[in-house]
Amino acid sequence: MNAIPPDAVQVRITPDGICFIDEEYFTPPPGATLNEAVLAHLQLEAAALEIPIRAVIQDEQAQYTTAIQVNTDGTSRPLGSETQVSQDPNLPQPTGMPAPPASPHTADPIPADRPYEPLPEPYRGRLASVCATANQDRFNEAARDADQLLAELSTQYGPSHLYTLAVALVRGDIAWLTQDYRYGLQIWIFMARSWHLHLGPQHSTTIRAVGNTFGCWHRLQPEDAKASAPHLVKLLQDITIPNADSAVQVINRRTRSIALAN
Repeated sequence: MNAIPPDAVQVRITPDGICFIDEEYFTPPPGATLNEAVLAHLQLEAAALEIPIRAVIQDEQAQYTTAIQVNTDGTSRPLGSETQVSQDPNLPQPTGMPAPPASPHTADPIPADRPYEPLPEPYRGRLASVCATANQDRFNEAARDADQLLAELSTQYGPSHLYTLAVALVRGDIAWLTQDYRYGLQIWIFMARSWHLHLGPQHSTTIRAVGNTFGCWHRLQPEDAKASAPHLVKLLQDITIPNADSAVQVINRRTRSIALAN
């Protein structure tokens, strides 16, 4: 069996459902399962790089390790006999990315995957309309409607209210889909701090918000990344999430590289 290439993407899902991709925090958008979101992320990476992406997925929730290849056309396949993929010979080799068993979040005050569920009408309907518009790739219109909804909720309930954060989460997803990483960085820093106040540093929603912040920063152009690095380091110092020190090291390394390149 061939060894996994050293440049394979490393995906790790912890027992409590927190995901890291190459040691970066990763969170799925609302309504998507974690496995669906990971696969979509790999598909986007393969399309952007114009080369197939190999990934090793270690799911500590479902207790399996597997390897897949994601092609530039979006198709994927398990590496199967090419790679040692399972730590347990009794586990069947998956044909895709099997969904992990349901994990109840009874300790969480709101569902981690749908924090906007308690949004009252008419705002809930308007938010659903924003999502539907975005799903039709009408991103400018969706962003405009989301910004208007954000302004109204901020005025009525406050900028850090759960209702406002529900819309901010969708607005952050729109920024990500349109590759507006500068805006995405700003809104995810705000959301990470707000969720930290509501839920604390160990809640999966807080951790995922920090992860999205890091993901946006990692995709910024060099000058923007250098200018915003202190804000992200400060966020990681203020919110004591797992592996924050490692993330700070990544930020410092990239910042030094940018400085040397100039």
